[in-house]
Amino acid sequence: MGVYSRILVARGGAIGDFILTMPVFSALKQTYPTASIECLSPSGYGELAKSVGLVDACKNLDDRVWASFFVLNGDLDDETAKWISQFDLIVSFLYDPEETWVNNIRRTSSARFIQGCARPSDGGNQPASITLLSVLEEIGIREADPLPKITIDANGSDCYDLVVHPGSGSELKNWPIENWIELLRAWLDRNSGRLLILGGEAEEKKMTQLRATINSTRVSFALNRSLVSIASLLGNSRFFLGHDSGITHLAAAIGMPVLILWGP
Repeated sequence: MGVYSRILVARGGAIGDFILTMPVFSALKQTYPTASIECLSPSGYGELAKSVGLVDACKNLDDRVWASFFVLNGDLDDETAKWISQFDLIVSFLYDPEETWVNNIRRTSSARFIQGCARPSDGGNQPASITLLSVLEEIGIREADPLPKITIDANGSDCYDLVVHPGSGSELKNWPIENWIELLRAWLDRNSGRLLILGGEAEEKKMTQLRATINSTRVSFALNRSLVSIASLLGNSRFFLGHDSGITHLAAAIGMPVLILWGP
């Protein structure tokens, strides 16, 4: 097993993809406790990993400086190339079928480069987190815990008895909004607890409908919050209900009891 002092993990995709990659960060942190582990990912993802101590720093994959790294023999940004050159191990889960990304990385870095599976659902019948972890076998890391686990300091956050997220990355996976309205009204009638409804950009219309039809002082709405903020809210609440989404993966990783609604 090699000794590495500065490690970069690059991960694109959706929120759920990132949550399922967290065991990779955990395994690297446990194996190389003195190494600096950094993250290159879409906006907000790395901040979540940093907030729970899995990475030491993060950069935003959505920044325009990275565009040239996905162009054949791209004109690479000098400062970004210098930053890349400081790593001695790079683990990438970016989709790179033409190897454009890796070839540009090799122009700037002599680091050991390991390519992981960008789409673990294509890797067979085993759980995605196991497929993602398997790439670390190349550096001698085996039998790491494949369950995403996030420990949140939720002190100061409001406590809710039920948190719901009525959306996901695909409407084909979602319950109709009418069903959500009926369910949440029934829950409020039969329970005295507090309800939090989460939503992102894709759920703005649904959130407007829910605000208009569910009128109770026991209901709060959280729209377009950061992942760190959402994690804090989840970490201090009791039960989560949602679809097959990244937020559902986040709630499960925090350790909440979770009920998933599959499809319409």
